[in-house]
Amino acid sequence: MHILLLGASPETTRWLHGPEDSYDYIICVDGGLKLAKLWGRKPDFILGDGDSYKEAFPEEINKRSYPSEKDETDSELALTKALEMGATKITLTGFLGGRLDHSLANLALISLIKNVKVQFLEEWGQVFFADKYNEVTGAVGDTVSLIPLFEDVEGVNTQGLKYPLDNEILYGHKSRGISNELIAEKAIIKKENGRLLIVQLRKEFVDA
Repeated sequence: MHILLLGASPETTRWLHGPEDSYDYIICVDGGLKLAKLWGRKPDFILGDGDSYKEAFPEEINKRSYPSEKDETDSELALTKALEMGATKITLTGFLGGRLDHSLANLALISLIKNVKVQFLEEWGQVFFADKYNEVTGAVGDTVSLIPLFEDVEGVNTQGLKYPLDNEILYGHKSRGISNELIAEKAIIKKENGRLLIVQLRKEFVDA
C-alpha cells in the first residue's frame, strides 16, 4: 500500500500540479489540506491540531483532531498511522522547508524506519535514507548528494555518478558526498553500515 502524506511546507504550494503518481490512501497533515485543495486531490483522512490549517476540518472527510500541546508532532502522528495501516511505501510531500526545526525532526523521524520505502518528494527532487542497494533515476546532470547523517557510513559504492566511490567511508563530520552528479539516467548506490541520506536535486532547479 502506497500512502501519500501531505504537509504544510509553504514552499510546496509553488508546485502547481503536485506529484503525478497515484496513491492508495492520502493523509493530510493539518495544513496539508491546502495542498490537497490546490492539486484537486481528495484526502482519505485528516489529522492535526489545526495550527497550520486555521479552519475547521471538513465534516465529510474522516479525521482526528489533537491538542496543540502534545509530545508528538502532527508529522509523527501521521507516520505512525501510515505504518499502522500497513503501508509498504510512504511518500511525504510538504514536509521540508519552512521551519528548520520541523524539517530536521521530519528527517529524524524516518531515519530508523525499516522494511518500508519512505521518501520526501518535492518539485525540486527527492530525499530518502539509503538501503543496502539503491537506484536513483533522473536526468543526466541532476545533483545527487550523499550525506552521512547522524554517523559515519561505511562501504559506500557508486555507479553512474561523476565522482565514483569504491568501498569508501563517508564521515559524518565531512562534506565529501555533497554535489555529486548523474552521468547516466540511473545511478546505483550501495552502502554497508550507517544512515546515509540521499538527496537528488533536479538539474533545472540547480541551474535556476
